[in-house]
Amino acid sequence: MSVIDHGRIRVLVVDDTAANRNLMGAFLRKLGFQYLAAENGREAVELFERERPDMILMDLMMPEMDGFEATRRIRQIQGERWVPIVIMSALTSDQDVVAGLDAQADDYLVKPVSFAVFSAKLRTMVRLLAAQRNLEDALGRMSAITDSVIDGIIAIDQAGLIQSANPAVARIFGYRQEDLVGRNVSLLMPEPDRSRHDGHIARYLATGERHVIGALREVMGRRASGEVFTLELGVSHVQLADGPAFIGVVRDVTERLRVQQALADNAARLQSYHDEQEAEQELARSIMARQIRKDWMADPRVQHAVMPTRHFSGDLVVVARNEGRLYAMLADATGHGLAAALSVQPALSTFYRGAASNQPLAALVAEINNQLRDSLPVGRFVGAALLCLDEVRGCGEVWVGGIPEVWLLDGAGQVTTRFPSTHLPLGIEASTPQESQPQTFAIQPSLQVVMASDGVLEASAPGGPPFGPERLLACLAAAGPAARVARVREHLAAHLAGAPAHDDMSVLVVDCRFP
Repeated sequence: MSVIDHGRIRVLVVDDTAANRNLMGAFLRKLGFQYLAAENGREAVELFERERPDMILMDLMMPEMDGFEATRRIRQIQGERWVPIVIMSALTSDQDVVAGLDAQADDYLVKPVSFAVFSAKLRTMVRLLAAQRNLEDALGRMSAITDSVIDGIIAIDQAGLIQSANPAVARIFGYRQEDLVGRNVSLLMPEPDRSRHDGHIARYLATGERHVIGALREVMGRRASGEVFTLELGVSHVQLADGPAFIGVVRDVTERLRVQQALADNAARLQSYHDEQEAEQELARSIMARQIRKDWMADPRVQHAVMPTRHFSGDLVVVARNEGRLYAMLADATGHGLAAALSVQPALSTFYRGAASNQPLAALVAEINNQLRDSLPVGRFVGAALLCLDEVRGCGEVWVGGIPEVWLLDGAGQVTTRFPSTHLPLGIEASTPQESQPQTFAIQPSLQVVMASDGVLEASAPGGPPFGPERLLACLAAAGPAARVARVREHLAAHLAGAPAHDDMSVLVVDCRFP
């Protein structure tokens, strides 16, 4: 198999988000590919017709024309030259994956995709593309040699003697044309077919009993070198003026079978990789879950819900108690899945440690921020809201950075105070007294503090409106103080109408009372 030069492969990236296009472009340039970009499905189809790229990375949810329709249209116009199409989408449900593959995509990757998985997937596609190009080149050579006839054509008489053979036959079996004419066609067969062949012809002429005549079958052939290989054979019976004759059309399918086997092997390797990843992720999820103090989460003053889009949640909801103080935190890391869950983990131990030492909220915020800034790579950060209820002082403190505003509700579920996000997310800049300063309020037993992640407000079914803050506040007001999170969960499920959420969703409600 020939090796394809990466620098000559042009990859079309289709995504309506500029950041995603830029990220994929950076990945592709790092791997040595050429890079084209389209902002929607309509532009992708037009660019494909004009530029004819070698590979396509297709998003699904886009304006003007989505990725499903764009994939179908490209398949209609691509002609006989195969172009791999890999869907890269944040949609993770089985329904979305099946729909993408049914639209004739070749593979499906879920965003965000790590560089290692991305590069491995492209290497696989390049190998398949190289195999496909080899087949195309082989077909082109045969066409030139055989005057547009790509298969070997052999004419034999009723005695099995070769009357004619086109150049393709000589190439397939490794003989010169002149060395084939006049010899028995069994020359091209391995045993036991070689010894049986003349008997098959005689029996067919005497009784009409068919063996390979009239059907396309895979049989074994034998080259001049003695190599045995698989070929497709179709034999037709024709009656000529001088007697019966048989026309055999042969095609060497060794390369096709090799490619099929390579695809099957790749599929098996991918399945094994998937199974290993599933097992490792389940272990990681179990370990992470054990880091959270479930006894504190069961506090009757706390209602919470964490609804991840995948196995792992980038949202973290925790509470802690210590000597007349109740601490709570809702954190939302960038991204989804395992990467996001790992990003938020350093905040957990720092939060528990700060609560155990009864730290003021400003000091706790500063310590978590510095810890995340030291441990997270560039581009990763954590939006968060933190709460401290102080029974002795009779006051509460709220700090909000990078997530939706926090609300203080009265017993009827009406907003009495709004705490907007006035700070940067955690892990971006070094802590300063101003950035760590919380907002304060007076504690009353009837009040509740409500926090929610971006995923709750942005949740929407395909083509539908986002859940939004007004809908969330209406849910909270319509439920009793002890059932507000349950009410929000019910309304979110109804609003999504069975569609998967595009982001992790978390809600935390804390009563402003002490036992």
